[in-house]
Amino acid sequence: MSTSGKLPTSPLRGCRILVTRAAEQAAGFSRQLQQRGAVVVECPTIQLVPPEAWTAVDAAILALSGFDWLILTSANGVRFFFGRLQELGLAPAVLRSCKVCAVGPKTAEALTQLGITPDLIPEQFTGEGVVAAFHGHDLQGRRVLFPKADGARDLIPQQLRSMGAMVIDPVLYRNIIPQGLPDSARLALEQHRLDAVVFSSPSTVRNLAQLTGGITRLQALLADLTVVSIGPVTTRACQELGLSVAVEPEQSTLDALIRALEQHTLCCPPAEPSIT
Repeated sequence: MSTSGKLPTSPLRGCRILVTRAAEQAAGFSRQLQQRGAVVVECPTIQLVPPEAWTAVDAAILALSGFDWLILTSANGVRFFFGRLQELGLAPAVLRSCKVCAVGPKTAEALTQLGITPDLIPEQFTGEGVVAAFHGHDLQGRRVLFPKADGARDLIPQQLRSMGAMVIDPVLYRNIIPQGLPDSARLALEQHRLDAVVFSSPSTVRNLAQLTGGITRLQALLADLTVVSIGPVTTRACQELGLSVAVEPEQSTLDALIRALEQHTLCCPPAEPSIT
């Protein structure tokens, strides 16, 4: 690696990439792209906030000793769940009688940093992967806590209930739409000064459509860009809005996404110093 921190041989060198993750999530991903020489334009399309009320989450946390499993599907879920645990004056040790399922390596890493070793990590980091992983466990009569993002699919609770589990799935955090696009992102889109756009969840796609003025406007702005999706659920959201996904990694992780993006030819021009 050079002293500038860049990887000059990366195929992403000079590529202008729009990152649509929430502001608090984008830094690490953007840094990895920048280390490969990409020009990153951050465009937060979601804002993560607490639930409208903590009542259901608090009731579940205070009854943790009665649960057999806790399922956390993202590092955000870990942050909100254990943040609330702390606010209630409780330590992660309250989970000692409860097994933990972590979806994806970033979720597992966030738990490990708290001193918790996941008991189950699905091979596929999707709702379907979670259901498949639990097929090897007896869930009859088991109590499962699945704190989720507002608007999350019902696949996990529905399927685990069909396997005999009693699933409690309170809303742990909400994805809301920011008030508007950053000027740098808006100008980059309008002036067609981008090579690719990365979507990391269905909400990032749908919210960008709303922030740019609707589906037709979104299609026009992204017409010449390489559309990159984190996984099949996000890809379906793109397709529903008339977008053609060119890059989707085999595993739904940001590291895999970067590898897939490097393997895709973007034909990027030399990078400009900045986009203003």
